[in-house]
Amino acid sequence: MKKKIENKKGSVVLVGAGCGSGLITVEGLNALKRAETVVYDDLIDSGLLSEAPDQAEKIFVGKRYGVHSEKQEEINKILIQKASEGKNVVRLKGGDSFVFGRGGEEYEAVSGAGLSCRVIPGVSSCIAVPEHAGIPVTHRGLSRSFTVVTGHTADDTGENFAALARLKGTLVFLMGLHSCRRISDELIKNGMPGNTPASIISCGFSSDEKRFDTTLGCLPLAAEKAGTPAVIVIGETASMHFSDRCRFDSFHDSRPGENETNFSLRNNFAEENEPAGCAPLSGVSITVTGTENFTEKTAAKLRSCGAQVRALITVKIIPCGSLYPDDTGRFSWTVFTSSNGVRIWADKFKEAGFDIRTLAKMRFACIGKGTADTLKSFGIKADFIPSAYTSEILGKELSEHILNEARSNKSEHMTMQKKDKQRVLILRASSGSAALTDELSKAGIDFEDRAIYSPVPAGTLPESVPDSDYLVFGSAGGAEALAGLLDKIPEHVRYVCIGKFTYEKLKQYTNRDIITADTYTSSGIVDAVLDAEHRQPRSNR
Repeated sequence: MKKKIENKKGSVVLVGAGCGSGLITVEGLNALKRAETVVYDDLIDSGLLSEAPDQAEKIFVGKRYGVHSEKQEEINKILIQKASEGKNVVRLKGGDSFVFGRGGEEYEAVSGAGLSCRVIPGVSSCIAVPEHAGIPVTHRGLSRSFTVVTGHTADDTGENFAALARLKGTLVFLMGLHSCRRISDELIKNGMPGNTPASIISCGFSSDEKRFDTTLGCLPLAAEKAGTPAVIVIGETASMHFSDRCRFDSFHDSRPGENETNFSLRNNFAEENEPAGCAPLSGVSITVTGTENFTEKTAAKLRSCGAQVRALITVKIIPCGSLYPDDTGRFSWTVFTSSNGVRIWADKFKEAGFDIRTLAKMRFACIGKGTADTLKSFGIKADFIPSAYTSEILGKELSEHILNEARSNKSEHMTMQKKDKQRVLILRASSGSAALTDELSKAGIDFEDRAIYSPVPAGTLPESVPDSDYLVFGSAGGAEALAGLLDKIPEHVRYVCIGKFTYEKLKQYTNRDIITADTYTSSGIVDAVLDAEHRQPRSNR
């Protein structure tokens, strides 16, 4: 066995991470989850790193305009070295590896060293960023083709601007913000009209995304206002607006001459640089922390409202303790306080080979609708859900429900059990709130509180939390995991907690105001953010 480990051959996978949150492919994400070493760039969704195994080595080699972490030759050496050590290496690159990502050079270097290398395509910014801002790179009757050019070569003599100026399709320049003067001058010099529609999309797929509408002649003026990274679109489709998500501005040249233009905004945009009828959280950035399931569910709901969301997994769920259902006959009620508990119970029930018919006499209580929905997905309907989704209310109202049944003595279940005292089995986290068991104890209810999973820190966290307008805490454990980073979070970031228990834990580490969701679910988080934006919009803070 030892010899096999020593002879293990490593490999490199070039994974295009896409150009925004959620745009990595399923195949790319699966490769990342199996990685032993991740070599990553600057322009990727920071939440992706948490998808790699905790023990995976993470090496930053990012490059941006004017700032270089590693030269390409050094990156090639790192890939070869780690793969030679027998590691499964994922080279995580923004967008697509082969669209000005120098992935071809990395592939040749790794393959030339006799190592296995393969490529998983990614969503390129040359298409996705304009599309997200409402610009199609092709459109019937306007543009039947598009050409992608790197702006890094626009300042030398290698680019054939005469050929580019004659093209009838759309021109897309990547990494060209600092070359806009050259691009504009050369295209006009070679015959492209100065009033050709143009647009710069700055910081695509981020909370700072903004679209600058202009013309070819005024492109340098717009570039002075835009920030990096940026995608430049030149051609008739640059005048189109097929999105309600992107903030925008426009520029025109007041100087007389052939390049003079008055390129105004379409009238379906509001004067305050926000589109009419836009998504309610358009332009709002949110970082969601917690377990994988919580962050995914909450992020999806927030994105549907137009928010730019980053997921940061801070807590992992580890099964533990003695697992039900080997003793189902001893209890008449099973209580779940989270969807995590339901899933772990269902998995163990299935693994043990138990017949679901053995649960015919069992009744189930769930802390809230989300947990009940998870239980329902396994074919079981919850018999009891409290009026408010807290441990205290669950304990109090379940106790009242059980005692009322005992007093009335009319329950079918009570008849089957010959009026025996009902027993309650609580299946939850090892750190569950004592409020639930306190209420059951006060009512004289016989119960067993059994921990079937433990929330533990997710592993190595980033040195800082991504800057955003809101930071969502999905659990008390997540708040505790981020305690050491809270002093690095800018003052403008607003904290949002899923419930009282999480609020109380977070309050131990900060004096800031904390927004607490009225309903302790992902939907409750969305409602809390929407209410906060209504009361005090980001633009007023």
